[in-house]
Amino acid sequence: MNPFQLAIDATFDRLGVEAVIEQASLQRTVKIMPFEDDDFGDFGDTRVKASGGTYQIRATEFEGFSKGAVLTVGTKRRKVQGIDCKDSRRLKRILRTVPA
Repeated sequence: MNPFQLAIDATFDRLGVEAVIEQASLQRTVKIMPFEDDDFGDFGDTRVKASGGTYQIRATEFEGFSKGAVLTVGTKRRKVQGIDCKDSRRLKRILRTVPA
């Protein structure tokens, strides 16, 4: 097996958080990892926290899903609004989510 895939699998297996992703009739238990801190916006003296969240998922676990999929993490449900791929080997996907 590809050594890069082995490294990613080991990282997700050890550090990943269990979640359920579903869309239409397809449902799967996956491991995800938070990708970056939540965004904050400053408006004068007020600081607002963005309601979105960003997660990494293995590309193999995201196969068959697309925008609009719902990710359940613990008791929180998040809807996938955008999908990015920043690693050159395309082994992970970055899911940009909002509360569902």
